[in-house]
Amino acid sequence: MPAAGPSNPEPAKKHAPTPPAPATPAAARPAPLAGGPGLIAAWAARLDQRAAEIEAAPKVKATRVGYGTVLKKGDGGMIEMVVPPVEVPPPGAAPAAGEPSPLADVLAAVPVEPAPPAVISVRSPLADRVGRVATRLIELGYLQPDQWTDSFDDRVETAVRAFQIVEGLQPDGKVGEVTRQALDRTPAQAVAMMRRAAAAMRSAQQAMPDTVVLVNLPSQTVTYVERGKPAFAMRAVVGRPSRKTPLLQDRITSVTINPTWTVPPTVLTEDKLPVLRKKGNTGIKNAIVYLDGSPVVPETVNWWSVDPGRIRIVQKPGDDNALGRFRFNLTNGDGIFLHGTNDPRLFDRDLRAASSGCVRLADARLMADTLLSAAKLNPASITQQLDSGETKTVRLPNAIPVRFVYWTASVDTDGTVRVHPDIYDEPPAPAPATTPAASRPKPASQLPPQPAPVPGTPPMRTVSDQPAAPAPARM
Repeated sequence: MPAAGPSNPEPAKKHAPTPPAPATPAAARPAPLAGGPGLIAAWAARLDQRAAEIEAAPKVKATRVGYGTVLKKGDGGMIEMVVPPVEVPPPGAAPAAGEPSPLADVLAAVPVEPAPPAVISVRSPLADRVGRVATRLIELGYLQPDQWTDSFDDRVETAVRAFQIVEGLQPDGKVGEVTRQALDRTPAQAVAMMRRAAAAMRSAQQAMPDTVVLVNLPSQTVTYVERGKPAFAMRAVVGRPSRKTPLLQDRITSVTINPTWTVPPTVLTEDKLPVLRKKGNTGIKNAIVYLDGSPVVPETVNWWSVDPGRIRIVQKPGDDNALGRFRFNLTNGDGIFLHGTNDPRLFDRDLRAASSGCVRLADARLMADTLLSAAKLNPASITQQLDSGETKTVRLPNAIPVRFVYWTASVDTDGTVRVHPDIYDEPPAPAPATTPAASRPKPASQLPPQPAPVPGTPPMRTVSDQPAAPAPARM
């Protein structure tokens, strides 16, 4: 799927973190075909093609940078240290017990100047890792062999930025964990991740609708595919490893403008109740706390004696709301939604597995404008509703399918292949299948064909077609 970060065509002489391979003419690359299955098949074919190119390329050494702190400009090399001045006893100082006094008398009579502080140069403890970064960048073609250094200077920073752009990462010029993983990825590992993603795509392609919202967890992106062609893609925040976003087949049935946020049970018990008990408040702006269904002043309650099942916390709509200004309502009963955010800073990170399970969108307004156009709401009408501050839910005339996938490699619109971090080490297990009480299961003959499972990848959980009462969003 298209990457939401920077996108440059694959270079002919280098492709980080894999060894150089001959460039593929644009005309030879599989073009996206019309229709959802055709598009996914084209992506899978491109992944296999790139994997074959890497396997056919000359084998080169791959130096590992290794785990460690974030490396940035100015790290490594030689650093200056100040040696403190040598302390000289003042004249006439009394000798220590047991010392002969005649020598002390002689020393006291000789004027002694105190030794000044000394500045010495020592090798930085980060120099070895910076040197390995430089070596790896030379192997990948981003630095020349005579540019090796163990000092993170301007040339190293520029090379790191170039590497990050090709990888679709945030080009901040720093070697953080995600950049380090990309540098350390061997050609064999990259090939394995491409093959694994291609197999998963082929498994899903027959059941993939022509119009669909694709949530790829490893790339932490959301792509809107309309009539078989990618319309746009954006960065997303997905569930952290301890609260993984599950693999779902679901649909967006409505969009809520100016949503409220009801704190879900897990977040309330594990995150907010300890704050209530310690500080007497929730730490949530513009929130109302309910005890046994009635609003209370948090500071007046002894929360240590209150069971969490008696508490409900609701945040009012607005810019401070954790869901942002839009919530895209799904039908699952697990509180998994797509929504905006009140903290856009997370989208600047390369590793964005930080939510409690929901998917936060970098541009929720773009998604809302796109989906609500089918409900005859134009951007001006949406802005008017936003400005009113009132909560409004708009049902879509046709529900939009959503597929949560775990593809460790993807393809940009220009054919560039991206390999993504395995954020969960393994795909998340699908949530237990539940059927909303209001829904009626379809006969098997009316169900869409199910894809064959890919080894090592759990099946998606298919959610009922009928909307259920929304559970509190996990955020």
